[in-house]
Amino acid sequence: MTVTTVQPQSEEPQVAVNVQTSGADKTDEALHSPSPQKLDKCGADPLIFDAGKDVLKLSQHSSRTYRAFQTALATLFATLIIILPLSLLLTFIYVSWSRIPIAAYVAFCFIDPAIDDGIGRQLEKVRTLGIWKHINAYFCVRLVVEQKLDPAFSYIFGVSPHGILCFTGQVLMASQDSGIDDALEGITFHTAALHHVMKVPLFREYLLSIGVISSSRNSIRRCLARGGGHSVGIIIGGAKESLYTNRGNRRLILKNRKGFVREAIMAGAPLVPVFVFGENDIFQQLDHPLLARLQRWLQHKMKFAIPVFYGRFGFFVPRRTSPAVVFGRPIFVEKAQSPSFDDINKTHAQYLAELHRIYNKYRPIYDPKGDDLVII
Repeated sequence: MTVTTVQPQSEEPQVAVNVQTSGADKTDEALHSPSPQKLDKCGADPLIFDAGKDVLKLSQHSSRTYRAFQTALATLFATLIIILPLSLLLTFIYVSWSRIPIAAYVAFCFIDPAIDDGIGRQLEKVRTLGIWKHINAYFCVRLVVEQKLDPAFSYIFGVSPHGILCFTGQVLMASQDSGIDDALEGITFHTAALHHVMKVPLFREYLLSIGVISSSRNSIRRCLARGGGHSVGIIIGGAKESLYTNRGNRRLILKNRKGFVREAIMAGAPLVPVFVFGENDIFQQLDHPLLARLQRWLQHKMKFAIPVFYGRFGFFVPRRTSPAVVFGRPIFVEKAQSPSFDDINKTHAQYLAELHRIYNKYRPIYDPKGDDLVII
């Protein structure tokens, strides 16, 4: 990862910027290549991390055949949660000798201790697969780090918005080519997923292999207790927030979500607000009053949202976007075994203020057409 320093003409602080562009087309290139003057207006020296040279070169490939190949891979990646368990079900139905081992494997999925051990089964071999270069080239995520984080701490990263499938988070975590290892040097980032999702056959193996852990309290606490930079990324709005995913929509379900603050105080873990510009633009939600009512009812009863969405061509093809992930400044907390409501509310207010700050600061660059941030 090459990070160079650009000195603006004024005497303002220097801005660390990766000078390579990462857009797949003119729109993306404009988003990911702000001038030093624009970055300088944002304030104090953020660190900018783009994908590697190979990924950037692939993202600018003009061959229609190759771009179709990229699109096919991105679509496959987006539908893994459907394809993997469905393939297992079809094998169970049509291959008779496989039924007993598949039944045993499915039973194991519900009792596997790795779900709640706070570390998962991360495999670097999976993260170095060549296929990730092509998927990263389709999206070209940019990482903006406002303050270099000390790996001596374990952090809780509050990530917003959820989007349909937390797509950007998967792209970042699954591949070493995304730049996440350089942006968070020395920190092991574990995304927390719904406990039920961690039991979905085959799909769970993919999640475990890229370091995803369960969002249960026990799992998060065990992860933070490991120390050594082991940190948790929590998509605060959860499944309910996915129902608000639409292009331009910037509604976040955060007003009464304070459990992550309590966990941070109990562990003495600094809180880092993270906003993903472009996450809500990857897919579009089908908008109908009756459907919305049914979705809310199901989410309330099942604690699991079922968004009905589409992308390019009206199918499950993700839009070719260039998300920008902004990591705000850490909010340090005083460790307390039994935090008071006042402490939780005070820290929660600090968190929301910092989230608003980074959104308003970087929106002119990465989301100029986005709505104002609304906390519900």
